[in-house]
Amino acid sequence: MMTEIEKRLHDYWERRGVDYYVPDVFGRRIVAAYLVKIHPQSLVDVGCGSGELFSGFQKIPRVVGLDWSSEMLKRANERIARHGYINIATQQLDITKEAYPMKFEVALTRTVLMHIPEPSLTDACKNLAKMSDHLVLMEYFNPTEDVKLDWHNFHHDYVGLFRGLDYELIDSYDRPDGIHQILFHFQRKTT
Repeated sequence: MMTEIEKRLHDYWERRGVDYYVPDVFGRRIVAAYLVKIHPQSLVDVGCGSGELFSGFQKIPRVVGLDWSSEMLKRANERIARHGYINIATQQLDITKEAYPMKFEVALTRTVLMHIPEPSLTDACKNLAKMSDHLVLMEYFNPTEDVKLDWHNFHHDYVGLFRGLDYELIDSYDRPDGIHQILFHFQRKTT
């Protein structure tokens, strides 16, 4: 059963999914360049939306895009067909409720976790951790900012969250253009 905020978020993204587009070419290039650097052979794009990042996945042999919005996935599948991305499949999945049943070399989120409120965030992070030993997150992050965010955005301590799930921070990069997003790369600690 969904909480009231989860229902509002779900309804919001279903409405926005019809024509949602973020004109953040620079952010997409940051993610694509980082993926070239680590060269994964498989990737799960959690919260893939309309597939705006898919063009950066062309050299990754196996990609699955996940989203909880059927409208977003409809547009993602149209993008796959339009561009002939034979290496990318999609599936509807709510990361706060379950993990995709296969493991990937990298699990990626881009401005996804910032939209998940507590306590659902803990479950989402646990499910994300089930899918990969490497997590690449590009999320809103400004721990010193005391500004009220929009109703569907939340401040989270990603480093603390994933350290608690036995990951260590490998890399982090601030966006150089002044937008408060950081690309984090976490790796599961080996014992």
